[in-house]
Amino acid sequence: MKNVILLLLLPWIGNVRVVGQDVFNLNNPSFEADKSQCCTVPEGWMDLGAENESPPDIQPGSFNVVLQAQDGKQYLGMVVRDNNTWEGVGQKLNGFLKKDSSYRFSVYLSRSNAYQSLSRATGKEVNYNAPTCLKIWGVNHEMQTEELLAQSSAVGHSEWTLYTFTLKPTVSDFDEIDLMAYYGPGYEKTNGNLLIDNCSTIQKIND
Repeated sequence: MKNVILLLLLPWIGNVRVVGQDVFNLNNPSFEADKSQCCTVPEGWMDLGAENESPPDIQPGSFNVVLQAQDGKQYLGMVVRDNNTWEGVGQKLNGFLKKDSSYRFSVYLSRSNAYQSLSRATGKEVNYNAPTCLKIWGVNHEMQTEELLAQSSAVGHSEWTLYTFTLKPTVSDFDEIDLMAYYGPGYEKTNGNLLIDNCSTIQKIND
């Protein structure tokens, strides 16, 4: 009888092992919080912006941003600045993205037409509304390696749009994923914003 039970359980155990290895669930993938507030990183994420610069914002409600969330109540707002700095967030994964394996990851992106704040270069109030890209980095602190795994086109639209990426590490295994705002082509050292919501799981795919 015990042997029969074991045989019945083996396929189920095998499926659990595969799912745990091939699917990565992000903590707080929609950047939810008790309330929207500026200069605050949502729970589950860490601030990766430049030293002496403010963190990203839990939107909507700050700097004249009014777009409603694509999922839940809040989302993340990040900016790039005219002093050659930009914002980003990251988190550790519950495993490793394996070198030479491929993974699918999607996220909703938008841009706010209004994102009023002070220019770091001039000290005057400006609108941070230049088209801005999302860069997705893989990081392995133990091996001191990192790699740009994907980059979006410049986001210049003001409605939520799903972007899907294929992540394929080629230099190392990575156990951290970083989401960084960066200048759109032709908009270097300008003030822009990028809104992010509803990150998917990171799912291994067949090559």
